[in-house]
Amino acid sequence: MTRRLTPGKQAATGTAADGAAETASVPAARTAAPLPAAPPELDYNGRKHRRAMDDATLWDMARRIPMALGQTARLAWSVDRRMAITIVVCQLLSGIGTAVMLSAVARALPQLMVSDPREGLAQAWPALAAAVLAMATGAAMWILADWATRRLNPKIASAADLTLVDLHMRAELAAYDAEGFSDRSQAAEIGALRAVDLADDAKTLTNGLIQLASAATVLTSLHPLLLGVLLLSVVPRGLGGVIAARIDYRVHDRTISARNVRGMMRWWLTTADLADELRANTMRGYLHFWYRTMCDRVEGRELEAARPYLLITLFAASLGGLFTLGMWASLAGLVLAGAMSTAIAGTAVVASQTAGRALNSIIRYGTVMFHHGLYLSDYHEFIDEVRSMTTARGTTQAKPPQRIRLEGASYTYPSKDTAAVQPITLTLNRGEVVAFVGENGAGKSTLIRMLTGLTVPTDGKVLWDDTDLATACAESVWRHVGLVPQKNGHWPLAARENITLGQPCEPGDERIWDAADRVGMTTALRELPDQLDTLLARSVWGGHELSGGQWQRLACARAMYREPAVLVLDEPTSEMDARGEHQIFRELRAMAPDRITVVVTHRLDNVRMADRVIVLDQGTVREQGSFDELIATERSLLGELYALAQDR
Repeated sequence: MTRRLTPGKQAATGTAADGAAETASVPAARTAAPLPAAPPELDYNGRKHRRAMDDATLWDMARRIPMALGQTARLAWSVDRRMAITIVVCQLLSGIGTAVMLSAVARALPQLMVSDPREGLAQAWPALAAAVLAMATGAAMWILADWATRRLNPKIASAADLTLVDLHMRAELAAYDAEGFSDRSQAAEIGALRAVDLADDAKTLTNGLIQLASAATVLTSLHPLLLGVLLLSVVPRGLGGVIAARIDYRVHDRTISARNVRGMMRWWLTTADLADELRANTMRGYLHFWYRTMCDRVEGRELEAARPYLLITLFAASLGGLFTLGMWASLAGLVLAGAMSTAIAGTAVVASQTAGRALNSIIRYGTVMFHHGLYLSDYHEFIDEVRSMTTARGTTQAKPPQRIRLEGASYTYPSKDTAAVQPITLTLNRGEVVAFVGENGAGKSTLIRMLTGLTVPTDGKVLWDDTDLATACAESVWRHVGLVPQKNGHWPLAARENITLGQPCEPGDERIWDAADRVGMTTALRELPDQLDTLLARSVWGGHELSGGQWQRLACARAMYREPAVLVLDEPTSEMDARGEHQIFRELRAMAPDRITVVVTHRLDNVRMADRVIVLDQGTVREQGSFDELIATERSLLGELYALAQDR
């Protein structure tokens, strides 16, 4: 990402006026301070498909658009074949209707040009009726195709989104660590989001192609020279449309970084989560200046594009007008030379207008489909990639373990040369509370992932009794695990679901209240407006929010409600008060006889309750034993860390 400082003159001027009321009450030393520097210019050079439209040739666009249409057709076929067939049939019938209408007009015009208007109308009315009927049929087919598209679009969007989300949830955790995974995931997500418009855009584009083909076919059948006349009338407009589309896209491309960052900042400026900090630290002035600068940059670049857009449009329209005059002159010459009847010339004019409207749709929606197609290809490529990385290790059904044994188990993250966990041989027994201790980066979280089967070691084995987790069904392993991670989910669900999440529903709420009581959340939940039915999401109307410590208690309740054979808590009380922390660790001791309990914490006073302390250092087990033994050992790392904690 490159960063370039720009003056932001307009933003600075706007902010100075806006902040006048505030600065009037500020001490003189502060009012004299210069305006802040404009925020840096952001340009995400690594963004996929950057300058895609500018760099693409007409051949690239012509090649990509059929591919995008094919991918859209496959998506449509997979979600609703009946609606997909309806759209195709309606498009074809609409094109046939256009061809019939033009042919009928060609038949009717010679009869209308006779000396007696009544006689001409009497002879022409069957052809005119056929033309009207064909136009009505074409309009009806368009409406029916639009109805089918509106039914198809949400299904395509849902199918694309559900597939992407499902594969993310089923992928091995190692997939997230692969280089560039998040970038490819974001590009695929854009493809999934744009799927909502794909069917509609494809329908309009193909309709334009069919209408253009129908007009060209009719004209060619009337007189071979009319195809050239058609090209004379539509080519200038087509080229002008392509250039104008590139200007639009260039503005979009040059402002996308500013718009994205502005959008993120807008949420931070308006959310209640940061309202206290924003006000108490007097951030409003600068942040308003920053936001105004971003708005001015986007606005300025859009205004810059207005002039070239106008010039190109005027030039294309002028050239199109000259070519249209040339078309009429050509038609007049053919009529005067006797090579073409006046009726056929009139039909050519009508057909050229039809073709012009069709070409406008082709240009507009062709550029849209080209860009959509890039991200749609990303979507399909990413889906194939993640599908090959989903968790599929074996069919052995894991049972609640009496012991967990690591035999020379190590793990190296993708694209890393050094193992996060060096080969470790270690046994954990049921009924035992084990504490993992170590400095940041010592390998504690990675070790937890291995012993719970979230990842399999790159070397060595992790055994639950005699079952190698690398060959076990992952879901069968996780059914016996309760995990409280450092970053637990504040799920926007009811309080009940936040405790029972992932477990079958049972009649009555006794177990739920029991889990809440174990972690000291009973009073807080009963004080909520709807108790267990209260939505825990303040951003939603009627929702309520918990404090950080209460969310941690709820995460502990969720793990305890599972009554797992393997209970793992990674910094479970970092935001709790002393009373809550004491209650959690007291409950862990009470639950310990029926499970293997593992605790990771930097609060070393809590380590006293563990039966065994395992101290990790740079991915290896440096020492292990009881808390008192290790503290009393000379040059013990635990003793050193504990002494540092006591000195604070």
